[in-house]
Amino acid sequence: MPAPDPADPAAYERGDALNEILPSPSTDDGVSGLTSPKDTAEDPRMYDLSEEEYWDWLAALIQEGSELDEHVDDLLEAIYDLEPAFYSRNGRRQLQAHLRQLHEVRTSVRAFEQDVEQLSFVFAKTDAVETSGADNADLVLASIKRTYDRAYDLCLYKLDRISDGWIAATNLLISFTILIVTILFWLEFR
Repeated sequence: MPAPDPADPAAYERGDALNEILPSPSTDDGVSGLTSPKDTAEDPRMYDLSEEEYWDWLAALIQEGSELDEHVDDLLEAIYDLEPAFYSRNGRRQLQAHLRQLHEVRTSVRAFEQDVEQLSFVFAKTDAVETSGADNADLVLASIKRTYDRAYDLCLYKLDRISDGWIAATNLLISFTILIVTILFWLEFR
């Protein structure tokens, strides 16, 4: 699966919200010390933030989640708007393209989910902020997951409906062919 496009505002990677709050550490040669999302997820500096920085982290996470939710909602609307006939190859291709987009967004949804879990864990462990403060991020996550599930299910339903249309048309053609053969056979030996 291709990596999310960094120019895509909906592409959320693990630690994006935290990286907005934490200054990037540099090594002796001036190069950033964090090289991967895993490094960010295990950064011990996240436990030493001030209360205001924790709230900024939460706000950044909610903002990133809202953008991701808006992107997934746009995909859902595009899928709702698409009503191809069963014989439309272009419609089937468009639905398959939307399904591929949903598969790409799934990585961002999972990364956001991991960051919300991390935020909740850090809030609980540090006692610097009320643990219930992370509930807002959980609500955004729940909204993203609901929208994603609806879009995914709707896309699969429409693709399945197209397949069912082809099966019905094939069965009708086979039945019609058998009827013609039967009539011709009956006329031949009558």
